[in-house]
Amino acid sequence: MSTLSTASVSLRRAGNAMSGQMDTIVRFHDVSRLMELERCVFSLIGQSYRPLNIILATQRFSDSDTEVIRTALTRMIDGDDEVTLTILNWDQAEPKDARSELLNLGLRSARGRYLSFLDYDDVLYPEAYELLVSRLKESRAAIAFAAVRIMLLNVYERYLYTMEEVVPGFYGAGLIDLFRNNFCPLHSYVLDRDRMTGAPLFFETKMVMQEDYDWLLRVCALYESDFTLVNTRIGDYYYKTDGSNTVPNSGQVEPEAKNAHDALIATVEARRRITILSEAVQRSLGISDPNEMATVRDVIDRVAFSR
Repeated sequence: MSTLSTASVSLRRAGNAMSGQMDTIVRFHDVSRLMELERCVFSLIGQSYRPLNIILATQRFSDSDTEVIRTALTRMIDGDDEVTLTILNWDQAEPKDARSELLNLGLRSARGRYLSFLDYDDVLYPEAYELLVSRLKESRAAIAFAAVRIMLLNVYERYLYTMEEVVPGFYGAGLIDLFRNNFCPLHSYVLDRDRMTGAPLFFETKMVMQEDYDWLLRVCALYESDFTLVNTRIGDYYYKTDGSNTVPNSGQVEPEAKNAHDALIATVEARRRITILSEAVQRSLGISDPNEMATVRDVIDRVAFSR
């Protein structure tokens, strides 16, 4: 069962999404990483966009751990009436790795018109949400994308040290590129829930890698997307030298983890082959004769053949 911390401030209202509010879901699984979480939340408080509701989804935290987090974060947002904090805790024993469950936990609490994500160890620049919401309003798309840098990060006991940018970073220019391979990290986009009635607003709970890509394939197959800002950087994605990323950047991956990763790649390809594109999305890709049964894989192959 998931529980709502008594320290949280939850915004709930039936009916349409709360006008203009940005809900940002942050997942957090290790209280010893509080320093990184504080940096993440600091980047959210620094957003020029308001109002903002930070939904922190934690994994099996004790009451004392939650209090430590609440105290640290409340001190940061105190005095800003347009920033609120919701703390949710996944308290079930399974799955052991609850990263997808945490995202779903946050989704069930979200009530704002706009929806975004930010993992505890990444950051956004102050203008990120303002830029993306502006694109959503101008384009009338359901999801707008920008870019993020990949930065190397040394993690020390008392401080973090950002090193150089990883080059090349994420590469892609539009929807077909996204369908081929995920170049859009979790915090590189914002969604407009008012344009997503009936959208698959859930993450596959059995997936502990590629869960965000599986989500994007389903969402972008149904609803039009905007990539105007794809070359505009709005944040940083960190590769940590302590090996604590999902897939360590050192390349030293245990065989068991690699096998699991390969299996998930196959699962993602299966998703491409069964996910049908809406007529609107097909037309946005320049397909003048949409096929109501065309899948993501069909469209990738069609575009490749036409070149």
